[in-house]
Amino acid sequence: AAFGALSLVGWWWGLPTAIAAFVAGRGPGRGRTLVLVLAGALVAGAVAVGVVPSLLTLGTQFVAVIVLAVLVPWFVGRFSRQYRELVRAGWEKAEQLERERQLIAEQARLLERARIARDMHDVLGHDLSLIALSAGALKLAPGLDERHRQAAQDIRGRAGAAVERLGEVIGVLREESEDPPRGPGGSDIPRLVGDAAASGLAVELTVAGEAAGLPPAVERAAHRVVQEGLTNAAKHAPGESVSVELSHTATETRVVVRNGAPAAAPAGTRAGPSAGPGGHGSG
Repeated sequence: AAFGALSLVGWWWGLPTAIAAFVAGRGPGRGRTLVLVLAGALVAGAVAVGVVPSLLTLGTQFVAVIVLAVLVPWFVGRFSRQYRELVRAGWEKAEQLERERQLIAEQARLLERARIARDMHDVLGHDLSLIALSAGALKLAPGLDERHRQAAQDIRGRAGAAVERLGEVIGVLREESEDPPRGPGGSDIPRLVGDAAASGLAVELTVAGEAAGLPPAVERAAHRVVQEGLTNAAKHAPGESVSVELSHTATETRVVVRNGAPAAAPAGTRAGPSAGPGGHGSG
């Protein structure tokens, strides 16, 4: 306001007035003090013109100076400051989004690694157990010479060692996750049982009810229970018969895997490989 009044004496005062207003607009604060001062000056000028009409020309010049040399530069400075703050906020938001994108990508990578670990555990562990079972059956075959019998024993031992090493690798890869495994479904159980039977396991499958319309999670759970049950039966009760029972109702699917009581293992005989923990029944 003081600069504006001096501008009435000489127009050259308009330049420092405009610069000061621009700097004030770019500075911190909401500009409330400047607005109050300008409002007070305008009210005082209006009162003065009302009391002394001859001051109308001088008042017009004063208002023009206030608008051109104060308000316009101040608004330009305020706009410049807000634009700068918006640009900075935009870059900060972009950096935040990039960090979130990297976190999401890392999470997806960990979930995929966990899924691969589960698939390796389920599929490779089961297949290696069947190899060991076949080798054990071959070792007991009548009429087999000692050289081939020893080779079958070596195959069984190497399969067991491979399962153990696989478990160590899975322990490194596996991460705790809520991501459900995307393995085979319940419709793959007959093939699973058939592979076990072809490997020498005496297994029988019984299915009661219709399995149509089962949720994928239920199908995967049923497949996992059967797979773990067959693997554990091959390990803990080699040579015993195994029964797999699937029963479907409108409200539940029940899976039961049973095997005969295992015979006592001869001294010095190594137990078969294990593909990991697993239950023998699920309701």
